Amino acid sequence: MIRSPIRSGYVAVTTGYLPAGIAFGALASSLKVPYYFTAALSIFVYSGAVQSSFLGYWAIGIDPFSMVVTAFLLNLRHTFYGPHIQHQRPSLGFREILSLSPLLTDETYAISVSHPDLDRHGLHTLYIYAYLVWIGGTVLGTVLLKNVPADLIGAFALALPALFLGLLVPRIDHADGLIVALISGIIAIVGRLLGLSDIFIIVPILSGLFAGILLIRGGGKHD
Repeated sequence: MIRSPIRSGYVAVTTGYLPAGIAFGALASSLKVPYYFTAALSIFVYSGAVQSSFLGYWAIGIDPFSMVVTAFLLNLRHTFYGPHIQHQRPSLGFREILSLSPLLTDETYAISVSHPDLDRHGLHTLYIYAYLVWIGGTVLGTVLLKNVPADLIGAFALALPALFLGLLVPRIDHADGLIVALISGIIAIVGRLLGLSDIFIIVPILSGLFAGILLIRGGGKHD
């Protein structure tokens, strides 16, 4: 029988990644991106934010330098993810971290820190499963675009925000966590309403990070 943390991780990944992958694949097809190119993006890039930014460049014109800089900035947040996961699991060696890093995403990170009892094998299993689900979702989206109403495809894009909320809410068990979540959330929403680029996501991430550090140094409650 699959242990509970892994089972819940499977459910979270499936309900979040599959619909979001379908939405991405359908959007790529609507922009006339070849299906094999869409699949290659999911296989070799494996980053929803970077892949979505690529679609923007595809629509307005490819600029290799800007694409590389955008990809670097969008994934800069992962610099904080790895050390946190290893801090929870001191037994993870360099080899394990190296093998997990290419498959690390926002969602797998959130699940990892929400279930600190997931061991090395559990992490590898979950990360590989998430990778395969994302690839399958994007490929499926390129097929469904021709057979499913566009409004329904658009609704699939809500799956990832719903997944994040489901993972976040149980973790907010004191005022400090609520303050950090509100600061990051409000800044992110304002940036979206102002139509700022995807790179702006770094600002709410860093704002939440520094707010958390200040609260900890101020003697607030923390894990």
